[in-house]
Amino acid sequence: MAVLTGRHLPVGASTPDAAGTIVDSVPSDSLTTALAALGLFGAAHAAWMTSRAARPTTRRVRAAAVTVSVLVTSLGVLFADTSLLARMGYLPVVLVRAPFDPELAGAFDQYVAPAFLLQLGVLVALALLVVTTVLFVRRSSGACAVCGRLGLPVGDHRAPAPAGKASTTPSGIVAWGLPATIVAAVIPCLYAVTRLIWVLGYPLGLDPEMYEQDAGKLVAPAVGLGLFAVVGAVLTLGLVQRWGEVFPRWVPGLAGRRVPVALAVVPATVVAVAILPAGLSMIKGLLEMPPAEVLTSWAAFGPGVLWPLWSVALGVATAAYATRRRGTCRLCGRSPSSATHRVAR
Repeated sequence: MAVLTGRHLPVGASTPDAAGTIVDSVPSDSLTTALAALGLFGAAHAAWMTSRAARPTTRRVRAAAVTVSVLVTSLGVLFADTSLLARMGYLPVVLVRAPFDPELAGAFDQYVAPAFLLQLGVLVALALLVVTTVLFVRRSSGACAVCGRLGLPVGDHRAPAPAGKASTTPSGIVAWGLPATIVAAVIPCLYAVTRLIWVLGYPLGLDPEMYEQDAGKLVAPAVGLGLFAVVGAVLTLGLVQRWGEVFPRWVPGLAGRRVPVALAVVPATVVAVAILPAGLSMIKGLLEMPPAEVLTSWAAFGPGVLWPLWSVALGVATAAYATRRRGTCRLCGRSPSSATHRVAR
C-alpha cells in the first residue's frame, strides 16, 4: 500500500526512529520497495509450500525450499535493530518507575512507535515463514507435522502409529542441547558483568569523563538490563535442568507439577529472535566507530558482538529442550526413545 500511494515505511535514512538498523543509510523509498517485494515473495513462497505440503517431494525440492526461506529470513532480519531487545530489557524498569518518573512514563510511546511496530511485524512474519517451512519439510517427507517423526504416509498426518511402535533413534539436536545451553547462558552474563560494574561506580570499558557526566542516567538502565540478563541466563539453564521440567518444591501451588513446554519454549524463542538483529546492529555500530573510540568505549558495544552466537545457541538449546520433552505425540501416537530424556539432575 505504501508503494502504491507513493509513501515510504519507517525504515532507512529518512526515518530517525529506525536509526541503528543495518540498512539505516539506504534511502527509505528504496527500502520500502525492497521490503514490499520481499514480503510478497515470502508470502508467495509460503503459499507454495502450503499447497505442496500434502504431496511427496524429493530432498532437492525440500532443500531448495529451505534455502529460499533462509534467504528471505536473512534479508528480513536486516530491517530490525536493537530496539526489540532494548524494549524487552527496559520494560521492567519502565513499569516500576513510570508512576514516579514523568520522563519514563513517556517511554511507553516508544512501544507503539511506527518503526518499532514495523520491525515487530517483520519478525513475526519471518517467524511464521519458518513455521511454514518446518511444516512443509515434515509433511512432504512423510513425517508427523507435530513431532517430526518419520514413518507416516505423505498426506496422512493423523493416522496413529501401530501399537507398540516407537522411535528408537534420538534426535541429533538433543546432543547439542547442553553445550548450546551453556553458551546461551554465559554470553548474557558477560553483558551483565559490564553493566553491574558500572552501577558499582567503576567505568569499565567507558570513557571516564563521559561516565562522570552520564552516571546518573546510566545507573537505572544498567541495573535493569544487567538483572534482566542474569535472570535470562538462569532461566536458560532450566532448559537442561530438572526444575525446567518439573516445578521445584518452593513454587507455591505448582510444586511437583510438569512445566508446560510452551512456558519455556515461547519466551526463549522470542528472545532468540530479538537477539539476532540486535547483535548485527551492535556489530555494525562497532565497525563504524573510530579505533580510538572503540578502545575507550568497548564495553558499550563489545558484548553485543557475541549476540548473534547467543541467538543461535539459544535457538538450538530451545529446540533440543522441545525435542526432548515432546513425549507421546498427540497426532501420530508415536513415543520418544528413552535416550531423548537425558537431563541434568
